Amino acid sequence: MFSRIVAFFKGLREGQFNRSLMRYFDWPLFLNVLAISLFGVVTIFSATSSEVTEKPATIMEMLRTQSLTYPRLQLIWIVAGVVAMFVIIYFNYELYGKYANTLYVVNLLMLLFVLGVEAGRGGMNAFFTWGSDRGFQPSELGKVIMIICFAKAFSVRMKPVMHMRDIIPLVLFMALPMVLILAQPDVGTALVYMAVFCVMVWVSGTNWKLIASVVACAVLIFIPVWYFLNNSSAENFRLTRILIWLDPESYPDEARQVINGQIALGSGGLFGKGLVSPGSFASLGYISDDHTDFIFSIVGESFGLVGACLLVLGYILLLGRLLYQSMRIEDPFGSYIVVGVFAMMLFHVVENIGMVIGLLPVTGIPLPFMSYGGSNMLTNMMAIGLAENVIMRARQKESHRRVRNVRVRKL
Repeated sequence: MFSRIVAFFKGLREGQFNRSLMRYFDWPLFLNVLAISLFGVVTIFSATSSEVTEKPATIMEMLRTQSLTYPRLQLIWIVAGVVAMFVIIYFNYELYGKYANTLYVVNLLMLLFVLGVEAGRGGMNAFFTWGSDRGFQPSELGKVIMIICFAKAFSVRMKPVMHMRDIIPLVLFMALPMVLILAQPDVGTALVYMAVFCVMVWVSGTNWKLIASVVACAVLIFIPVWYFLNNSSAENFRLTRILIWLDPESYPDEARQVINGQIALGSGGLFGKGLVSPGSFASLGYISDDHTDFIFSIVGESFGLVGACLLVLGYILLLGRLLYQSMRIEDPFGSYIVVGVFAMMLFHVVENIGMVIGLLPVTGIPLPFMSYGGSNMLTNMMAIGLAENVIMRARQKESHRRVRNVRVRKL
């Protein structure tokens, strides 16, 4: 036991950050993330504004008359997230892969312990809480851990996932934390785990027959699950969410959040109503969770179609950058890590925007770097730090290889 502890700290020392690595830092990726995060602070300010009879004449008047509690806290979380990002960067990503199994067990223990905590937000046993409204959601940190674990599991495989016998052990590996998350219950986060897993299966080089078989099994499993939802009062709200998605006009009371969110999204017109606008849905409190899950509605109301399109463009650039870098990385483990971060971000963006505009059912998935929340911001920043970690060290290796090749040619 003592030798393992010594080996662990020795590994930490060997994997420490070298200042020369900052030459390979992916600044476009980081600045894109920072721009979206700061835009999120401004949008949160608009979402949490109080009702006004006339638009404030100046920005200083807005700041004097409106609460800054949520925007200030979000700024603090952004700073904490950037610190966490550089902590992740500090140690070589290969060290995380070395202790992937340990991280997997830690994740399971966190998810298991949180089930014993008193139910909190939304009736879920998903948060370790302190104070009146502070909490930490282990399943959020678990997203980063599972990206590392999935990447390690797929990278050590000698062959692509081509048959059911190949995928079953991997599914069981994914299923253990997913079952604990569903027990909270938190279907949205469980879907994130599944999305990351499915993208990695696809990248591993699977075939269409296996995909068709998995889809068929999913459909067969969905039939009894649907029956259970339809006959279980405890899970009735999940069925209602699906029915609202299919026909929101038939459920005017239950669908008020969705309907008002879509009205607010479209009411901004081309350039939006601006911040702290009289009669806005944000100031009147017509949209529940408008500063968290439904923040995209406030983007449309406050900044219009132009603001919403710019935000979507920012996400496209972010996702495109991650995908581009993943294809350039030669190390399978590192490449899978960046693919996992890409998959997590992609699912969050598509699901959140999709549920706001009515294309997908509401699942409580936050919009990355935009939605208010400490656990989500820290998780996303740590995921970007993990990607930066891989990118920087891959660039360094490529640079050293070029230098060696030049020297060999000169000789």
